[in-house]
Amino acid sequence: MSTSRGFHDLLFEVSNEFRYGILVSLRKKAMRITDITREMGLTTPEARRHVSRLGEVGLIQRDIEGYYHLTPYGETSLLLFQEFEFLSSHSEYFKTHNPSGIPTGFVKKIGELGESIKIANAMDFFRYTENLFKESKEYIWLIVDQFPLNALSNIIEAIERGVKFKIIEPKDRVFSPDIDSMTSEETQALGRARHTPLIEQRMLDEVDAFLFLSEGRCVLAFPTSDGQFDYKGFTATDNSSLTWCMDLFHYYWDQGDQRTPTAPGMQVKRGRVTERGEFLGQIMVVGRENPDFDAQAVQDAVDNYDEVILRGTFNFGSSMVEISKSVVVRGEGREGDIPSTTIYKKGWAFPSREWDYLFLVAGEDVDVTIENLHFTDFNCSCIGGRRGNSLNIRNNRITIPTGYGRGITYGAFGDIVLGIWVQAAHSFRGGVVIDGNFIDFAPGPIWGGHVSRGGLEEDPEYRPDLFKHEYYIGYGIAINSVSGVVRIENNTVRNVNARGIATEGHLASADVTIKHNTVISDVYGSYPFSSPEAGAGILAQSVMSSPGPGFNVEIEDNTIKLDKLNHSGIVILGPATDRKGADKLRGGIIRNNHIQLKDGYEGIHVRKCDDFEVADNKISGEAYYGIRISGRKRSGELDLRALNNVVESNDMDHLLIKNPNKYSNAHANGRIFAGSPGESVTAHVWIGKFSKNNTVKVKTSDTVIDEGEENTIIHEEDGE
Repeated sequence: MSTSRGFHDLLFEVSNEFRYGILVSLRKKAMRITDITREMGLTTPEARRHVSRLGEVGLIQRDIEGYYHLTPYGETSLLLFQEFEFLSSHSEYFKTHNPSGIPTGFVKKIGELGESIKIANAMDFFRYTENLFKESKEYIWLIVDQFPLNALSNIIEAIERGVKFKIIEPKDRVFSPDIDSMTSEETQALGRARHTPLIEQRMLDEVDAFLFLSEGRCVLAFPTSDGQFDYKGFTATDNSSLTWCMDLFHYYWDQGDQRTPTAPGMQVKRGRVTERGEFLGQIMVVGRENPDFDAQAVQDAVDNYDEVILRGTFNFGSSMVEISKSVVVRGEGREGDIPSTTIYKKGWAFPSREWDYLFLVAGEDVDVTIENLHFTDFNCSCIGGRRGNSLNIRNNRITIPTGYGRGITYGAFGDIVLGIWVQAAHSFRGGVVIDGNFIDFAPGPIWGGHVSRGGLEEDPEYRPDLFKHEYYIGYGIAINSVSGVVRIENNTVRNVNARGIATEGHLASADVTIKHNTVISDVYGSYPFSSPEAGAGILAQSVMSSPGPGFNVEIEDNTIKLDKLNHSGIVILGPATDRKGADKLRGGIIRNNHIQLKDGYEGIHVRKCDDFEVADNKISGEAYYGIRISGRKRSGELDLRALNNVVESNDMDHLLIKNPNKYSNAHANGRIFAGSPGESVTAHVWIGKFSKNNTVKVKTSDTVIDEGEENTIIHEEDGE
């Protein structure tokens, strides 16, 4: 009985608006009786009577200096009364809207919404939610009775700003809209919204509140008495209201089941990097092998997360993913040496006149890693790099059935196809690492990789009609115009017909290392270009068309096996242009490589370069020349002769030097073949006439052609 009486006494005392007002004022600051009189507009006797009654029930107390304070009992009571204050101030709303469906703990704290503004009609509700979508920069969380189709355009705009979504829907109302009644733009937007990793979705048996929440605003509505939502409720921007709504959302999110959505098709659209410059940590994207979803889902992920894990099989259709921020893209799992995650492209136009990729790295000062992915089909290039600070491409598998029917058309140069291509315009000062990748452009006859021309591929005089796409130029790895360190190591490149590994045009700071790679082409590769330099296992060149300073290059411990007509093992070239600013390669190393040629052209060729060390290489098989040193006459200020190179300790015991034949005699001009027209000469070592001060140490059984100036030829007995 005493407890009940105390409760009634409490209600009686605070039922007076002046006494309740005094409590509210004292919550803000302590006051003397004169302050209370002035604050409440009371006479002094009236103020004394009210504070006396509040003191009798223990809600306030007076200190020795005459200041009145709330007691702990008063503070707690006032805190609880704010719930009643909120309800009573919106009594008309709560006569027809029921908040009792939400957990009791949140109803007991509903007064935390005290600074919210009432929304009296649906038009205002939609206006506030639209503003919430447009203002948000970080996240938007929704509890809705069905997916908000009326907000699709706002959702897509928010996604492109990097806004992350969480959406809760009821299970019994999650259904696909009538696609036939939607415009193509609406179906595209719905497809993206349903599948992007920026939108997480969960389901509940039913929802008991309608909530739109961002980092800066909340919009809230409760159901009507019959369980419907009429879009009337409250909006707020204060911390207390936002915290209450956030806690409510977390409660329902933890109760929800993961949703796997279905949606119509869409086109890939680049998102914009979030303005705040911050990104979430890790996200996993699961491939559906559906071109309507897969590329867009990966694009959204790389635009907004630091690490993107890909699982399953992805069909990018004719789309590509452009990476413009720092990110790690990694496939999940491996089965033996093959990554478990597969990505491929279909439906490209051929012939193509625009560069096309699966992944393109093109962002200022970005650090990007792409690893452990299996790419099984693409058009021009699988992975491309244009701009960035550093690029790591590691442990990927890149395979296509054949190089034909794809690539960018270069007219007289045929159709160009590249596995990994970095054309950086002197970007990537933090370096480029290409490590542990497997590339195969013709896995075998079962995949259609062997393209026969009725024996023409074995005819050295055959020239395909490049304008009719009878030939393509295949590069496994091409790394060009980098300003930082370049490491190309531990890769396997199979069945590319132009260059297994190629690099050119770097700044002097590039410092290129090509080590421990395997380059193999067999009969199942496409036929060669059928010129004396039909293709090369590894090629390095100072510059092609644009001036460049030259760079250091070390080529060591590689295995090259080319069963293809007129191919070369390793080719090192100076500048292809004599424009001012172009320079040679100097001081490089070609050491301990194993080169095996079948009906090849030359094992190693150093042209227009100085101070190279060519040592401890093993060259076997069949070729016209084992090692060549060549140059050309001076061009302007640049001496393009081959100067001061050293060739020593190379093993050519198992190299069969091909005898001159009809083909070599027809092309004997001192540049392609030694000798004079109609009478070619072949040898283990050929030093061309534009050379000087080179040193060649060979075995007595090795033949040498020396056409240069002041070169030193040393024949050593076998075993020395």
